Amino acid sequence: MTADSPGDLESEFFAEMVKSVGVGVGIYGSDGQYVYVNQAYADLFNATPEELTGKPIWEVVTTLEASDFDQYWESFEDGDTREAETTHSYNGREVLVATVTTQRSINGTAYHFETIKDITVRKAREEEIKRQNERLENFASIVSHDLRNPLNVAQGYIDMLQADISRDELQLVDNALDRMGLLITELLELAQSGREIGETEAVQLSDIAEDGWQTVSTTEAEFDVSKANKRIIADESRLRQLLENLFRNAIEHAGPDVHVTVDTTTDGFCVADNGPGIPLDERDQVFDTGYTTEGKGTGFGLSIVQQITTGHDWEVKITESVDGGAKFVFSGVEFDV
Repeated sequence: MTADSPGDLESEFFAEMVKSVGVGVGIYGSDGQYVYVNQAYADLFNATPEELTGKPIWEVVTTLEASDFDQYWESFEDGDTREAETTHSYNGREVLVATVTTQRSINGTAYHFETIKDITVRKAREEEIKRQNERLENFASIVSHDLRNPLNVAQGYIDMLQADISRDELQLVDNALDRMGLLITELLELAQSGREIGETEAVQLSDIAEDGWQTVSTTEAEFDVSKANKRIIADESRLRQLLENLFRNAIEHAGPDVHVTVDTTTDGFCVADNGPGIPLDERDQVFDTGYTTEGKGTGFGLSIVQQITTGHDWEVKITESVDGGAKFVFSGVEFDV
């Protein structure tokens, strides 16, 4: 095939089309053979685009048999787009991928244009979260049923004794029981936060933030939500749960007179405070279940934030606020426009 042959010109045309695409791309025709793949796709298998070009997709897509390809091809109409999660395998490497396949005709010839994104890390994380949630739900159920009732009984007797006796020791016991109650409540909340996100809808971020602030605020604390004036797509109750945990975290670490700000960004929102901030070497650990630097903390709050974030397919990053405090930045959020 010469440099000026139709095949080479076709490949140059496809390459120009997908130049700005930041993920793997494969293009094949009605015979199922790849006529073009980009370097990003070939890199998934430590291969070159030339190695994959000419290969039938059923030799790469593990869920597709050669005998089923014609039926699969004919099920598309021009302009149809389908999304799927599957496994692609080549050169001894298996990769979990998310694909978006669209049929388009060029000069009367139909092609399937497919974007391919490696989701191996994401799926592994999802599986780990699922296993963790199952363990937490089982444990939380035991804690709730077997500890809540005797704890309430003990609290009742302490209240009776304190009404008749003034002793510092009784106050210490009362504080310990309150601590146990908080642990039980947050453990149950942590287990529930891992469940699937419910129905999402357009909600006013400032309204949800103000509602959440009412449950955790102190008389000395300041709260600014004036710039959180956009509507986002979210599970309302889970979003409130997320914000409440961030507010509690700010008060716990920065004190009762903390100043908390909720603001929107170009692709999401952020929650910032004027506290001591979070050191760089701790920012990757703070979302771990049970991790806390405060003696009174449970270590559950930010883990709940992480799980709700993941459930919405958002991302969260910790940076420093303009006042030197902690700033939680959420991206990948869909706005209601």
